[in-house]
Amino acid sequence: MVQIKKLLRGVTRLAPPSGNRIGKVHRFDRNERTTPFPEAHLKRLFNTIHPDELSAYPDLGPFSEKLANWLEVQPQNLRLWAGSDTAIRAVYEVFVEEGDEVITLSSTYGMYAVYGRMFGATTKEVLYDDDLSLPVDRIICEISERTKCIAIANPNQTGTVLQEGEILKVLEAARNVDALVVIDEAYFHFSDVTMISHIREWDNLLVIRTFSKGFGVASVRIGYTVANPELSDHLGKVALTHEITSFSASVGYYLLNNLDILEQHVEDVSTGKAVLYQRLEDLGFEVPKSEGNFVFFNGGNLSSQTELVKSLEERDNIFVRGPFETSPFSGHVRVTVGTGEQMHLFCDAIARIQQPSIQQASEPENQRESL
Repeated sequence: MVQIKKLLRGVTRLAPPSGNRIGKVHRFDRNERTTPFPEAHLKRLFNTIHPDELSAYPDLGPFSEKLANWLEVQPQNLRLWAGSDTAIRAVYEVFVEEGDEVITLSSTYGMYAVYGRMFGATTKEVLYDDDLSLPVDRIICEISERTKCIAIANPNQTGTVLQEGEILKVLEAARNVDALVVIDEAYFHFSDVTMISHIREWDNLLVIRTFSKGFGVASVRIGYTVANPELSDHLGKVALTHEITSFSASVGYYLLNNLDILEQHVEDVSTGKAVLYQRLEDLGFEVPKSEGNFVFFNGGNLSSQTELVKSLEERDNIFVRGPFETSPFSGHVRVTVGTGEQMHLFCDAIARIQQPSIQQASEPENQRESL
């Protein structure tokens, strides 16, 4: 039998959720846009696509130029990728050799650990405190001569954000050992903390972004990196000849011409979070504040968070993630934030599930035993 590479023998990948999720369920589990793409915009978008774009190889120049102008960077600072996943993989392919050390935060996006195993790196995790605080000195203390890369999702999968000044301290410490600092700004649009303005002064800074979250078009797989020209050129060594499709470029170009789609989505998420904070707390849950398009919660009048997740799916076709097993979110459930109306629907479903628990808890002990 043909053997695979040694580095891949210990890699296990989970298949993404399958089944009929489109238009059938409430997708509050994968941090996608929870509402359909606006139909009027969808029709106008398709009218912008020339038939030749389906038969010719992609011309990504117009989209790349427009994106660079929007970001206020030069075209040589920018590189397109088929989602931020491929950008992260490119970082490992180009900069991380077997035996190198990569520092990540925990919890964070799971693919950092996967790519670490794939390319033979040692992944060193810096843990958040239970109150979701993370002193930046804790990251700096882990940087050593073996460190090749520090990957910081900001906002992170905890929903927390490091400020610019804190990241600048990490950049300084990393530069002293010639280490790359990757800032993954997938959830940037929900927090507005960005490091893109610093790429000119820091030759070890790379920013990764995606159109999947704020723009809400996870299906079309548009990601991009922003860095100084030298880093960007290095990444180009492993890029595909045509990294994204003509259709993806057309979608991206249209979105940049219609930024109201982004703005409305971000506003809907902000409204939805306000609903969740109030109603989940009223229902007895602990709800940490989040700078992403998701909210964690724990507690309430429930005997089991696992049963909550199962009941939401079976009774209301509502899909959420969790409960999680690792710190700092042991026992927590995560819900992707939708519109205010969707979040009221979600909280109403939880209230219905809670009701039997509340009723049972209020009954006399002898009555409960006789049932």
